[in-house]
Amino acid sequence: MRKISLIISLLILLVSCHKDQDIMPNPTQGCDCAHEVSSDFLMEEMTESNINFARYTDTDTIYANKNVRFTAKEEGAEYTWYIGAEVLYTNTVTRFFSDALIGQTLPITLVVKKNPNTICFPNDDGFDSITKYLTIIENNVFFDNTISRLEGQYKVKSPLLSDSTIITIDIFYLNGSNKFLNIYNYDGLGSNCINVIGTSDMSLNFRQIFVEDGEGGSITQGDYIDGTIYCDKFNKSRLDFSTGGYVNGNYIQNLKDWKYRGRKL
Repeated sequence: MRKISLIISLLILLVSCHKDQDIMPNPTQGCDCAHEVSSDFLMEEMTESNINFARYTDTDTIYANKNVRFTAKEEGAEYTWYIGAEVLYTNTVTRFFSDALIGQTLPITLVVKKNPNTICFPNDDGFDSITKYLTIIENNVFFDNTISRLEGQYKVKSPLLSDSTIITIDIFYLNGSNKFLNIYNYDGLGSNCINVIGTSDMSLNFRQIFVEDGEGGSITQGDYIDGTIYCDKFNKSRLDFSTGGYVNGNYIQNLKDWKYRGRKL
């Protein structure tokens, strides 16, 4: 009898050991979207000082007498900026760089401290720092007849076209004051926009120009057009245009969008 009882007890113990257990959660689940604490930041040249109207271009080179907005990419952290003799502690900092700094390359340093995600990154200590360099050049494009950095030919591709095409940008002064553009082959089909009023002086950054034609009144050939022309230090380029015109006497804005990606030749 004792032997039978012992066998029964062993069977009960065996069954209990094979009872379904709760699945333990994976501590690293969700790490695909996580990242280590980073001090990376944007350096954005501003077209003008009024933040309500300014356009921004992420860059490492700017024209003198311009503002630059520095913005940390890491959110919810402690920030320490070293800009010249200044030490600042906010997420975003805006500073003016005068023509007294022409020809200089200035170090901009950001140190970030934040509680790290040690589950996904057990070696992250929550500290990171980076130094980027900002070069200031003479703003003589407002007095020349050329803007060599942005003028020229761009070999680009658009989702609206079956093959790549070449767009040519010519920037010049007309009547000694206003800056104008000729944009050749803007649609990849040979259409041109001639004498587009490109931008005021303050709407031009070193790597980007903002095309704002208003209602097309200045154009002597082609449709209304506005948009942006951007070229980075590796000549990787993006040209985003919106074209329209007058249809049955009514002005149609943004009739078609042309989004080109490619490089400057």
